[in-house]
Amino acid sequence: MYTNLHIFLQRFEVLTEEEIAAFISIFKPMEIRKLDHLFVEGERVSRIYFLNEGIMRGYLNTATGEVTSNFYFGPTMFTDLMAVRAFEPTKMNVQALKDAVLMQAEMSDLDDLIALHPRMELIFFKFLEHLYLFGLLRQHSFIFDSPQERYLKLFNDRPKVIAEIPQRFIASYLGMTPETLSRVRKRIFKEL
Repeated sequence: MYTNLHIFLQRFEVLTEEEIAAFISIFKPMEIRKLDHLFVEGERVSRIYFLNEGIMRGYLNTATGEVTSNFYFGPTMFTDLMAVRAFEPTKMNVQALKDAVLMQAEMSDLDDLIALHPRMELIFFKFLEHLYLFGLLRQHSFIFDSPQERYLKLFNDRPKVIAEIPQRFIASYLGMTPETLSRVRKRIFKEL
C-alpha cells in the first residue's frame, strides 16, 4: 500500500528516504465498502486521503439532484480542500463505487510535516497545479464543447471512466441527462 504512495509522490518531486518515511508516517490505512460514503455534505472534513485502490465518486446535491463532480481512481490523493481550509462543513459527498483501500492523514499533520520538510510543499504545489489545470480544462470544455465533444474528450482522456463508471454518473459528470448521453453515444457509434 505504501509503495503506491511513494510512487505517487515521486511523480511530482524526488524525495529523500527520510522525507518519504516522514510523509508515510502520518498516514493511517482504512477501507471503505462499495456504496459507503467517506464523507457527506454537512460534515467537517479535516483529512487528506490517498486512494490506493478502488474507485470513488465526488458529487454535490442540488435542487435538481446529484451532480457528479469527479471520479477518483487509485492511486491518487484527494480531499475537499475548500472545506478543509475554510474550516466549514463540506458541500461534497464522496462515495465508493468499488471497495476501496485508502490511507488518511490529518491536514494539520501534513502542514506540520511541510514545515519540517519544506521540499514537500513543492509536491503539493505541483499536485495542486495539476488539479487546477484539470479543472480549467473541464470548465473550458463546458463552455466551448458540444455534449458530443465532451463525451469524446472523456473517452480519449479518461477511458477508465467510460469503462468502469455507470452511465448515469457519466451523464451527470458531463452535464447531461442519461437520455441525452444515450443519444450522443448512439450518434457517435452510428458515425463509426
